[in-house]
Amino acid sequence: MSEPVFSLLHPGAQEAIWKMGWKAFKPIQVQSIHAICETKNHLVVCAQTAGGKTEAAFLPIISRLAAEPQPSVQALYVGPLKALINDQFHRLEELCAKLDIPVHRWHGDVPANQKKALRDKPGGILLITPESLESNFINFGAQVPRVYRHLSFVVIDELHSFLSNVRGIHLQSLLSRLSVAAGCSPRLVGLSATLADPLAARAFLAPDAVESVQVIEDTSAKREIKFGIKSFLKKPQEKKRPTRRLTPEQALALADGLSSASDANEKGLKDLLERRVTPADPSVGNPEEDELDEIADDIIKNFSLSTNLIFGNSKQSIEVLADRLHERVRREKWPADPFVVHHGSLSKDLREDAEATLKSGVPTTALCSSTLEMGIDIGHVRAVGQLDTPWSVASLVQRLGRSGRRAGEAAILRMYVREESPHVGSTLTDLLYPDLLRAIAMTRLMLTKWLEPFDQNRLHLSTLTHQVLSCLKQTGGMRAADLHRALCFRGPFRSVTQAQFAGLLRGLAEHDLVEQVPTGELILALVGERITASFDFYAAFQSTEEFPIRCGSEEIGKLPADIVPPVGEHLILAGKRWRVVEILLDQKLVLVVLSPGGKAPPFQGGGGEIHTHVVREMKAVLLGEDEPAYLDPNSKLLLRAARRTARTVGLAEKDIIVGRQGIQWFPWVGTRALLTLSLLAKSAKISHETDRISITYELPSLDVFREHLRQITASEPNAIALARLIPVKAVEKYDDFVPEALLDEANARSRLSLQETCVVCASALV
Repeated sequence: MSEPVFSLLHPGAQEAIWKMGWKAFKPIQVQSIHAICETKNHLVVCAQTAGGKTEAAFLPIISRLAAEPQPSVQALYVGPLKALINDQFHRLEELCAKLDIPVHRWHGDVPANQKKALRDKPGGILLITPESLESNFINFGAQVPRVYRHLSFVVIDELHSFLSNVRGIHLQSLLSRLSVAAGCSPRLVGLSATLADPLAARAFLAPDAVESVQVIEDTSAKREIKFGIKSFLKKPQEKKRPTRRLTPEQALALADGLSSASDANEKGLKDLLERRVTPADPSVGNPEEDELDEIADDIIKNFSLSTNLIFGNSKQSIEVLADRLHERVRREKWPADPFVVHHGSLSKDLREDAEATLKSGVPTTALCSSTLEMGIDIGHVRAVGQLDTPWSVASLVQRLGRSGRRAGEAAILRMYVREESPHVGSTLTDLLYPDLLRAIAMTRLMLTKWLEPFDQNRLHLSTLTHQVLSCLKQTGGMRAADLHRALCFRGPFRSVTQAQFAGLLRGLAEHDLVEQVPTGELILALVGERITASFDFYAAFQSTEEFPIRCGSEEIGKLPADIVPPVGEHLILAGKRWRVVEILLDQKLVLVVLSPGGKAPPFQGGGGEIHTHVVREMKAVLLGEDEPAYLDPNSKLLLRAARRTARTVGLAEKDIIVGRQGIQWFPWVGTRALLTLSLLAKSAKISHETDRISITYELPSLDVFREHLRQITASEPNAIALARLIPVKAVEKYDDFVPEALLDEANARSRLSLQETCVVCASALV
């Protein structure tokens, strides 16, 4: 290799490069080597998955470490997943083989003797999760200065997964505390495949010196994208009046049956649906078949002969689809089953088996959650599927990026959109097919390279509580002023004022988490001692008590205690059907056997926050005329049906529908602003209902509605007062210990969007 940058690397690193057979560096690698070797800047490296980011960071880092070895950990790699750490561990071992640089890993699956060996003789590179770094402070706080004294670099992989969330603020706090405890100032290097706002990433790494963070982006990588959206109508969930699914052609005919805006009100729409939907034509389709059977048909046709990933928005939907596919394979007596399941509730062994099968080269398709969204090495992925519209453009981009990693290959994604078939209970919003609109809107935004910006406005009081307890556990006791200086002044909780921090400490004392001793120091009280002694404490994010699910000696996975089925009931887990035969409460263990029947557990989650820009794009799609080439025929029919409905009821001219039962407003705003509108109605004692994209007010006239909007724009509502009306205030792990007044302040910042709401109210009055 004759490139000038090659000479900047240590001879051992050069030998590793020759051994790997590299002919040339990628542009981001050249820039990163120069930046790390010739400047003192922090660094953000952005490139698509398999774009060479890891080598871009570590080739110059290991060159520095080889030239100046020190008796402590010198480089820290922080990854969000244990599986990702295991992958990178083997890659770094290969890179460091000729450099005499030890490579260590630390997470829950690493044997205790290996961790002790690192503490006894620290050095080289350590790969770790944020939670395991927390355990260092909790269990070996006195050894932290010695183990990390010469720390020079911190590499944060999948940086986007840490921005503006609980794990991210936790990691920032840990790194800040580590610098103070070890007396070091390491350079930070963030690696990411998707970044909406490089400034947010720079502020995450160095909030006091954003200008010291250099961003290197791979602008050379251009690849073909093959993208398709396929739509399906779900069987209506009506128990009293079972209704067959309509075909997309019938759905379009139903839209043609709307004659005016009056048909959109509750009574008119119900009358129309009574006439057109019930009873359905018994000659149409198979009454036993539903949309998942049709999706399974498409998956079998397009995903059976290669290695692929199919993502779902919830574990439940993944399990149900996997069950359908396994049943098809069993019923049709295939020689091998190419479908595996991978999500966080499955056992480590089953997840690793799935990863190994994906890497084996045998045609395998994994039905998975976000556990495989990160850059875990699973070999070549030909195509990606997406069951249901994702909640963010960033997630869509990340998932698409798992395919097309080989030179000259296209990135392929097939999105399966499910909408409920029109039935007697359908609303106007249902007939606009909002999930399809969102899928198209997100695709359009993805193609323009827009991604959701990161939220930097949160107080993170739950995580601050966690870090207060951690500091007291680590040190044995600290003064309140020192805690505030460490966590809020120097640390990442800078939005928290001294008064708010004092109020938080008083609240923690009231709950017996902390107490003040006569010397003035705060120490852990009884409840605080109990919390920090738990293995669950290492994670700042919310978790639930889980029961292992075991068949014989094999652990299948884990389920939250509150959704474990009773003895004799069935469940689907790992894509297989089980019957519960015994629940051992003293061991917190569930014993199961294989069974012909099954039902997917109702896993928590599955919802998500939608950005206003996405919803505005949904409106543009609805009022547009183009039919994108990536839509299948059914999607085009449903899009036409949505557009005809919108034009018939007047949504093309205005966002407000006046009906017999009230006023339905489509403000075209995101999750936060829609919640804010709902709370404003609640504060005005106006009965109302919200759905995914609209809010319906039980008001007698348009004039009364407009007066409500005028009062909002004229009165400048108080966000904290509105937050007091939120029914469920505690959403994060330690929120129950935060004083309610502080929780209202936090929720006003993180869950509402008052300024945006006032603007949209003013616009509706024009």
